[in-house]
Amino acid sequence: MDCLPNVLRAVPQYHMFSPGDRVLVAVSGGPDSVAMLHALHASAEKLGIALCVAHFNHCLRGSESDQDERFVAELAETLSLPCRIGRGDVGGYRKETGLGEEEAARELRYKFLHNCLSELHCNKLAVGHTADDRAETVLLNILRGTGLEGLASMRAVSSYTVRPLIETWRTEVIDYLHANGIAYRIDSSNLDVSYLRNRIRLQLLPLLEQDYNPQVKAALLRLGKLSERDHDALSQLASQVAVAVECGSVLDARLVSGLLPAVAAELIREEIQRVRGNLADITYEHIDRIVTAVLSGEDFAMELPGGSIVVEKRGTELRVVPCETSKQQVEPFEIELSVPGLTHIPTLGVSIDAQVLEKVRVLQVKPTVALLDAEKISGKLRVRNPRPGDRIRPFGMQGRKKLQDVFVDKKIPPSERRRAAVVVDDEKVLWVVGVTASEEARITEHTSCIIRLVAVPDQ
Repeated sequence: MDCLPNVLRAVPQYHMFSPGDRVLVAVSGGPDSVAMLHALHASAEKLGIALCVAHFNHCLRGSESDQDERFVAELAETLSLPCRIGRGDVGGYRKETGLGEEEAARELRYKFLHNCLSELHCNKLAVGHTADDRAETVLLNILRGTGLEGLASMRAVSSYTVRPLIETWRTEVIDYLHANGIAYRIDSSNLDVSYLRNRIRLQLLPLLEQDYNPQVKAALLRLGKLSERDHDALSQLASQVAVAVECGSVLDARLVSGLLPAVAAELIREEIQRVRGNLADITYEHIDRIVTAVLSGEDFAMELPGGSIVVEKRGTELRVVPCETSKQQVEPFEIELSVPGLTHIPTLGVSIDAQVLEKVRVLQVKPTVALLDAEKISGKLRVRNPRPGDRIRPFGMQGRKKLQDVFVDKKIPPSERRRAAVVVDDEKVLWVVGVTASEEARITEHTSCIIRLVAVPDQ
């Protein structure tokens, strides 16, 4: 690979291609993407790859955009490469999505490129970002406020996307084009300082170079690479830890609270991304609030931006779920039992039939039936949702257990736990309805008055 053009030095460094790859080259017509296409075309045989070209016309600059489109189409024809041209209504898409112009243009462009990958049977997408672009992105993300992932953005290889020029400075790209007599287009919008990125490129970076550090772009690039390395290490550690703290489709909040905060935060971020599909609008503050809430030990539910995902802790379970799933949680209730009588629990669709007996001929050991010694009951009986900290001494056992542990022992699925109910007196839990009664109210041969409770599904 030593004979590759110097502008492609990132290609062997990051092992971007394998023989047999079909590479879709995204070409805007500007110097970076044109230099990338020419260099890859000159090296395609050595690399053992086939190239296709794609150009997306954002239709934002009138005839100038149309001229860029024609230029790329003619360039692809000159190089005898397959070419796909796309067009998009950025303005209409902005109104539809509420995105800014740059974000809307980017989304439309990448949707088009993704379709081209499938249409042309390509397995790699080459984009023309340079070392300057990465340095600018690091600085841009610093100004916006970012963590390791933001500092590590614009990687050399990310899934099927590769950046052959990511180790090449923009001045080197221009030198390559001039040395080889290669024509290219100039995008006039790159001089428009109403765009933040352009202000960073044209105003802030020159100021930093002049007054603070002549090598500021190299320093920013180095920061990006170091952040990429450290973020990869943290992500790998979080993935390894996830194996230990996962319990089915949920995380064990007790184990998560024992992790280093950085690892816990990364674990939660990755779980949000897995369920939601992306981390758009998820900030440091959101993740920090979740980690802090987990460490508090209290139950909580936090809805994330977009209104589609909730992070919730119930007992020892920490879950990231769609809002619809979270809304299945039963509203809090507490109802005094009629003894004797029938007490309806509307939110559960269940009634509890209470009878007062002097004795029972046959001891019924059923989860749907509880037999309580009336003399061991303090105050009035009530039925309510389980609460954090609730404990019971299960029938036949010596010590008390958290209800969460009882549910786990009895293999009660999370969906059923959300609809659980307990019967309590003024001091203790006497019956986890349908699961187990308490040893503390167990009837004996000395019991003179029995309260028999039966859970009856409503018709």
